[in-house]
Amino acid sequence: MKKFLICLGILFLSFCEANAGNCVWMECASPYDLSSGASRFMSVATGSNFLATRIAEAIFKKELKKTIDGRFSISISSYSVKDLKKGIFKSMSFRGRNINMEGVYFSALDMATLCDFNYISFDDPKNPLVKETMPISFSAVMTEDDINNTMQSAGYKKVIDDLNMLGSSLGVFRVAASQIKIKDNKFYYILKIAIPFVKHTQNLILVSDLKVSRGQIDLADTKLVNNNMLIDLKQLDHVINYINPLDFSLNILENKHANLTVQNINVRDNKVYASGIIVVPKD
Repeated sequence: MKKFLICLGILFLSFCEANAGNCVWMECASPYDLSSGASRFMSVATGSNFLATRIAEAIFKKELKKTIDGRFSISISSYSVKDLKKGIFKSMSFRGRNINMEGVYFSALDMATLCDFNYISFDDPKNPLVKETMPISFSAVMTEDDINNTMQSAGYKKVIDDLNMLGSSLGVFRVAASQIKIKDNKFYYILKIAIPFVKHTQNLILVSDLKVSRGQIDLADTKLVNNNMLIDLKQLDHVINYINPLDFSLNILENKHANLTVQNINVRDNKVYASGIIVVPKD
């Protein structure tokens, strides 16, 4: 992902989500190291720039196919052939449908650089150097099936295992299975839990509101649908957010080279829609 998530630019930008007050402030760099104006003009006039960008798009797509399954396209806009060879380009965008990224599923995933000047040095092809901080917009759509498929991944199962290890040490319940349901635009979390000294597992059905808190998705105001169990719902909020499958899904876009801030989250047409900003720091 590091090869894709890259951005610089000309304008001072701020990205804020009005209701939650989540803001990401950044400054795009002014263009530098560009080829001469004449060289850029000839590159466009002769069509060589167009051909070079198509080749670059094909190379990036081939690289991303190593870790991404599904239908997706890459679009690159460049200043000139010489600039593109140096790793300088105007913009890059990713448009994906029915995506599987290392066991994380999205019905739709779109990303695009936000600045007009981008610079990645490929002097060492195995370790591309991000020359300036890069903000990137993202939007994602997840269906009930997408989220449940993601919850079957090894990464998410490890999250459950870690919770169970903690629960075992405290002598409390263990999560035996989990799934989500989206019905009438409500987000339901269904847990099958094993309680010490109780013979059979119990079904715990919860409904939560989706909110943004400090740039992360928060399952808030959790309520128990089946009310035959006595549980501290305030403590339950912490547990549910620890194993929040939505945050887990979006974290695939975030690593040591990129920081993700969710700005909007909502459910409509029984699908989860999320959007925000990814910032790749300067190396």
